[in-house]
Amino acid sequence: MHVLVTGSKGFIGKNLIDRLTHIKGISIETFDKDNTIDELSQKISKVDFIFHLAGVNRPDNIEEFYKGNRDLTKQIIDLIDANHKKIPILLSSSIQVERDNDYGKSKLQAEELLKEYASTSHVPVYIYRLPNVFGKWCKPNYNSVIATWCYNIAHDLPIQVNDPSVALNLVYIDNVIEHFISHLKIQRNDNDNVLFECHIKPIYKKTLGEIKELLFSFKNMEYQGIINQTGFEKALYDTYISYVNIKEEDARL
Repeated sequence: MHVLVTGSKGFIGKNLIDRLTHIKGISIETFDKDNTIDELSQKISKVDFIFHLAGVNRPDNIEEFYKGNRDLTKQIIDLIDANHKKIPILLSSSIQVERDNDYGKSKLQAEELLKEYASTSHVPVYIYRLPNVFGKWCKPNYNSVIATWCYNIAHDLPIQVNDPSVALNLVYIDNVIEHFISHLKIQRNDNDNVLFECHIKPIYKKTLGEIKELLFSFKNMEYQGIINQTGFEKALYDTYISYVNIKEEDARL
C-alpha cells in the first residue's frame, strides 16, 4: 500500500512515519510546508490512503488558520478529484472544534469538507478530534505542557504552574498511532458507511499537580527505570526519558 502523510515533520507525523516504516508492504509519501501544491498533486496521484495531519495552530495572523486547516483540506480533495481517484482520508482534528475560536472553526470547516467528500465520493473518511497528545518528539516550549515540563525538568530549568488543580484530557502518542494505522487493515465494501468519527483510548484525565509530582519523581530516579509501570505512569516516564539527552538546539527544531 502507498500512503501519504501530510504534516510529516510535525510531532504526530514523525511518530506515524517511524511506525509505518516498520510495516511490511507500506510505501510512504510525505508532504509539509516546504513542498509545493504541484508536488502534492504528484504524490496524491500515487497513493491509496492519506493521513492528513498538516495544520496550523499558532499562526502570525488569523487568516493562516483557515489557509492551513480549511483551504489545504479543500486543495487535497480537489487534487484527488483532478487525479480521478477515490482515496480514504484520516484527519487529525481537535477538540477545539467545540469552542468558539478561529483554530476550532477552521478545523471544523475542514471536517465538514471531508464529510461532504465522503458523502459524494463514497470513500471512507476517519476524523479524530484529538485532545492533548503527549509523547516523544513533541517540541518543548511550544504548545505542550508535558513536553515543556519534561524538557525543563530534565535540564534543571524552572517550570510554571499557575493552578495545579487544572485537569487535562491526555492521550499517548503510541496509542494515537496504533489507532491511526488500524485503518489501513480494514477491508471495506460498497455498502459500508463511509464516515467515522473516531476516538483514542485510553484517555487519561490528570491534573497539572499530579503530572508535576510524577515528573519530579522521575527526575529523582533518572536512568534507573521504574519497575511494574503501567498505563499513564509508564507513558509519562517513557516521554520524560526521551527528553533527557536532547540538546538545546535540537529542542528548538
